[in-house]
Amino acid sequence: MTTHHNADFDGLASMVAVRKLYPNARLVLSGGAQKSVHAFLLAHDLNLTKLKDLDLAQVTKLILVDTHDPDRIGPFKQCWLDPKVEVQVFDHHGADPSGSGASAIGKSIAQVIETVGATATMLIERVREAGVPLTSEEATVLALGLYDETGSFTYSSTTSRDLQAAAFLIDAGADLKLIEQTLHQPLDPNIVALLNDLLQHSEVHYLEGRKVLVATSTCDRGRVEAAEAVHQLAELEGVDAVVVAVVNEEHVEVIGRSRTPEIDVGWIAQEFGGGGHAVAAAAIVKGQTLTEVKERLIHLLTQRYRPTLLAKDVMTKPVKTISGETTVSETERRMTHYGVNVLPVLDGKDRYAGLVSREEIQKALFHRLGKIPTADILQSDQFAAHSDTDFHTIKQAMLERNQRFVPILEGTRVVGVITRTDLLRAWHDDVLPSVKIRPKVMDPSGVPRLVHHRDLKRQLQEKLPPRLFTLIQEAGQLADRLDLPLYVVGGCVRDLLLGIENLDLDLVVEGDGIAFARKLAAEQLGRVKAHDRFGTAVIVLPDGLKLDVATARTEYYEYPTALPTVEQSSIKKDLYRRDFTINALAVRLNGRGFGEVLDFYGGQRDLKNQAIRVLHSLSFVEDPTRVFRAVRFETRFGFHLGKDTLALAKAAVKMALFQKLSGHRLLEELKALCSEREPKSGLKRLAELDLLRFIHPKLSWTPRLEKLLFAVEETLDWYRLLYLDRKLEAWLVYMMAIAAVLPDRGVTDLLKRFPFSEREATTLKALRGGAHRLLRQLSKQPPLKPSGVCRILEGAQDEALVAIMAQSPSDRVKRLVSAYLTAWRQAVPRLTGKDLQSMGIKPGPIYGTVLTQLRDAHLDGLVKTEAEERAFIEKLLRR
Repeated sequence: MTTHHNADFDGLASMVAVRKLYPNARLVLSGGAQKSVHAFLLAHDLNLTKLKDLDLAQVTKLILVDTHDPDRIGPFKQCWLDPKVEVQVFDHHGADPSGSGASAIGKSIAQVIETVGATATMLIERVREAGVPLTSEEATVLALGLYDETGSFTYSSTTSRDLQAAAFLIDAGADLKLIEQTLHQPLDPNIVALLNDLLQHSEVHYLEGRKVLVATSTCDRGRVEAAEAVHQLAELEGVDAVVVAVVNEEHVEVIGRSRTPEIDVGWIAQEFGGGGHAVAAAAIVKGQTLTEVKERLIHLLTQRYRPTLLAKDVMTKPVKTISGETTVSETERRMTHYGVNVLPVLDGKDRYAGLVSREEIQKALFHRLGKIPTADILQSDQFAAHSDTDFHTIKQAMLERNQRFVPILEGTRVVGVITRTDLLRAWHDDVLPSVKIRPKVMDPSGVPRLVHHRDLKRQLQEKLPPRLFTLIQEAGQLADRLDLPLYVVGGCVRDLLLGIENLDLDLVVEGDGIAFARKLAAEQLGRVKAHDRFGTAVIVLPDGLKLDVATARTEYYEYPTALPTVEQSSIKKDLYRRDFTINALAVRLNGRGFGEVLDFYGGQRDLKNQAIRVLHSLSFVEDPTRVFRAVRFETRFGFHLGKDTLALAKAAVKMALFQKLSGHRLLEELKALCSEREPKSGLKRLAELDLLRFIHPKLSWTPRLEKLLFAVEETLDWYRLLYLDRKLEAWLVYMMAIAAVLPDRGVTDLLKRFPFSEREATTLKALRGGAHRLLRQLSKQPPLKPSGVCRILEGAQDEALVAIMAQSPSDRVKRLVSAYLTAWRQAVPRLTGKDLQSMGIKPGPIYGTVLTQLRDAHLDGLVKTEAEERAFIEKLLRR
């Protein structure tokens, strides 16, 4: 019994397993073993026969394990070719269509080749079925082969049969500690040197949506096995496949490892005359230089597996450009507005002419050349690419030319750009992963701990109602047909990452969002409400479902606190205009990328760190209302303002920008803050940031205000439990509490500052002016009857009633208002106007008087039955 030369643990284990089935056979290595196998054999005597002690002429039967290639068994090939020698093969590598050369030698060769993770698995199953007992030492050797070949059951080639075989071996006494010590030893210094050389001479190719690392080395590695270094390289780089070419004396060794069946390294090895299977293979190449082998490797890979990471997959679009006739001064102004440092320059016919950078513009301005055309200082010799240029070519050009900005052309038209940021993100996609974050367990503060995942496709399907998930799938399919990138953005993505339900989906299209919305609505038999000024639309479907669709936009502010000027742009720029990083997240809805998270600004990191962080230092200057929003998210999620963001918020307060805000914008933020579950915490945080004075100059955080807000919170909780289906403007109750602690003219000032609706203003004024009077009336001695309470409170809005309960220090008053809300105001007598008419009472104003007094009697318990009500009316009429 033998295995391939340079035996690995799977080959050794398979030989030991076969001996349990053929006890009188001899185990012989055909030509050496891997270093780790050799070290194991020095420490453990497995009763192997040395090749030099074997007379091949005496061999009558040859059993091969872990290979079916006669060129890999050294001198045993003559046994293979001998017609008198019976040959039996056990292997888990792909079968040779030619029958492993059997037809060429004119004899039948028995082959058992099955798709499992290790050859040892096949033979362990036969040992188990035969009922042959194993010693603990034998079980350990068999397990070594199984664990090594399957990467401890992590390789994609692993099957359930491998796991069942491992369970059998553990029951038989396999020593897992010895296995761990054998397979996970410290790296040899020579392997470290080889790894370093491979890393320095490696390049990534994106093929069929997979990441393949091709590396070469001429490093003198001593006697270490290159295969071990390749395995370590695959683990370090986290790629889908690794193929290396290593110089070894007079030949080049090609070794491949793959984590996915989509990249078959066995096929590559076969092309070089070697062998193996889809996830692990090798070949020896003679007569070719390392450069020739590498070039052929790349040719084979890119020929069989189409490069999928092309310029169009990485580029940012649409592109801001500038006419060559535009002055240097105007170009500098537009760069500032768009937040860019390089602009493509077009000639008079809108053809690409070159690039201009901010450095060149600033130098021209320094030399007082602001009035000259930008065409006079552009760079026309910069590298440019096309949509189908592969990413590797662009990466090499940017590195070699030290070029930070590459225009992507279709003919002479600029259709996109690739920046250094795009380069780094695509190049190191494995270390900047798209992740999902979800609550796992609660820490003592009650804030979810978060864990990472790749994308959100599964979470979208689980968290969204089936109808809504199907809708975004169909929207993505429409976007694919129209070649329009489509994303869901903002708060929905944030909450999905946090595991919070949010069905308010905002879609963003890189293109004409309104046109897309109309096409989607037509397919779904819905209608569209468009807002042309902002490039947004709302789709209303027949079942009442709504979907917001927007054009990807960028914006700039002409002056602090101004409303933004909006222009069509890319998803990257669209996310940049958002308020905070945790809201600057998107999920792709197109094609194979469905569910992929786009995070250009570290939003996922800030979710993990529970931080609220603005995207740029002028964020609060451009829109001071974002400070109020930051406080709202702080209190909602239990997060904190990032250090820089907190400093920027304090600076915005010092700049007194909030006085310039319109009352409408500030009121919207106050409504949102006071509609949160615990507004008291948010208002206290506003006080800490010295922001309460922008609501009213006399408003400050006092024990009285804190006590009142706490009472409002408790009363609202009571109301919500009482009326699960009744809507209450909770924010208005908090505004009443704020008004209650202001000076006498406080409400007048608030009404001037903020555009309350007529109903809201009336409620505020009525309560502020009459709260004390109402409380005095309700506190009268002896206690009021129910009818008296109803006369006092009749017509008051629920918000005012809740505010009265919160403001009253008297439990009796609270009980009276509670009784009014829960019972008395719904109470009506049994008799109606029709009954009065049947009693012979002529219709007229008297009906109102009679029914009012009847209701009062009913409330006060004076009448309980219909007969008593009739008697009460007759007595009333006589009186």
